[in-house]
Amino acid sequence: MDLVRCFEQTWRARAKLLAACEDLPRGFWRRRVPFSYPTLHTFFAHIVEVELSWMKEDILGETYAGGFADGGKRWYWTPAKTRARGRAVARVTRRVLRAHGGRRLQETRRVPRFGRKGFETLTVEQILTHVYTHELRHQGQIQSVLRHLKRKPPNIDWI
Repeated sequence: MDLVRCFEQTWRARAKLLAACEDLPRGFWRRRVPFSYPTLHTFFAHIVEVELSWMKEDILGETYAGGFADGGKRWYWTPAKTRARGRAVARVTRRVLRAHGGRRLQETRRVPRFGRKGFETLTVEQILTHVYTHELRHQGQIQSVLRHLKRKPPNIDWI
């Protein structure tokens, strides 16, 4: 599997969804909806910040400070700000992909277990696969939110 192509396609789909969000009436970006994340802006913030946290903390072993402490005003208050933050995070992910290709994909990392105590060991490849499939799942949810808001979501199919 070509992880670089998977991430690039995932980011292209994100760009299409953000473009659709820019066309929403004023206030819809932060309008509350009955989904796992209460607004479109928090959906996108979650997607991008999770990507950054996995890259920095779990693969690179760097500190991740979090990017939503202010409720998303700095990086997620508009689709344009979200796009800029996503591009900055994608640069970090591209650096990880370049540095951890080939045999390095099989390196292991000790990461916290989701929803459980303790840690588990994953390969870099498993982490990277988790990150882009995590976004794919949420992109489907964002399409549902757009439909809920009576908007036609863009086609983000890979083929």
